[in-house]
Amino acid sequence: MTFEHKIVVGLDDIKAVTFECRKCHARLTVSPEKIQIPDGCPNCPNSWISGEKKSFQSDTSQQTNFVDALAKIRVLEGSGAPFKIFLEFNDMDRKPL
Repeated sequence: MTFEHKIVVGLDDIKAVTFECRKCHARLTVSPEKIQIPDGCPNCPNSWISGEKKSFQSDTSQQTNFVDALAKIRVLEGSGAPFKIFLEFNDMDRKPL
């Protein structure tokens, strides 16, 4: 018998976004309401963004941009992006104390 445990969350469930430097593993955690990718690691000289910052505004919906970006980010992280992105959620199985 096989058991699966899945967690389904909405965008409103994101409590924080953490960026982790791939070189020194320093982490920077920000609120999802004030999210902005830093130009570089807060701990070492590793640059995270080079060149002009691009806007993700387009003629399509922001939801479409988000889904497209998820796929591209997974490919980038798999091929050595300068930082990783982690999403923080509350543990829904635990009751507050």
